Amino acid sequence: MEPVDFLTQEVTRLIGEVKGKKMLELGLASHCLSAKFVAQGASPILVEESSDKLSKLRNTEEFNEFKFEIRQTKLADLAFCPAESIDIAFSIIALAGTSDIARVFRQLQRVLKDQGTLIFGLIHPLAFMNLAMPNSESPLRYRSKATLVAEDLKWDFPVPLPEKFRQISFGETFSLLKRAGLAVDQLLEIPEEDSAADSGDPSALLIKARK
Repeated sequence: MEPVDFLTQEVTRLIGEVKGKKMLELGLASHCLSAKFVAQGASPILVEESSDKLSKLRNTEEFNEFKFEIRQTKLADLAFCPAESIDIAFSIIALAGTSDIARVFRQLQRVLKDQGTLIFGLIHPLAFMNLAMPNSESPLRYRSKATLVAEDLKWDFPVPLPEKFRQISFGETFSLLKRAGLAVDQLLEIPEEDSAADSGDPSALLIKARK
């Protein structure tokens, strides 16, 4: 079994005890955590848009041993999920690639139970300042709205990035959460796994919010 990346480890740690919990996993990253949580007594639903990713998942030993519900749809299309039915929603990095993160937050506010938890990762805004645009020597600015294509970039990010993504600033993230009725409990700045040997600059932002 491949080692679990540092970002996924931190998401798992923040989630904590899951026995008896209804869970929603938004998007596949390096590892599918739903199978792990089924084994621990949870009832997860995986939401993923990519048919290729889901096809690969269904062929894994992990999925066939611990089956769980799968929904192939956009992350913001949660009409299948009853209101106030989810204890914990989480996403490793998929929200960085959604075209309407505000709608995702509103949908999650609807489906989460009172005091339900949302845990999600984004690309740290400061990480973009060390990233040059394709065919350019200039890094992105802090408030750049440029859409980036993962396959064009040579970026050693902890997990595979969405096919397309853009920078989301601290202010935008906090404002959209607040408007959706979600309050931030905790914020972690996640370095690259090998950062002990260098400056330890953050590459990912991990947020824990509550309804």
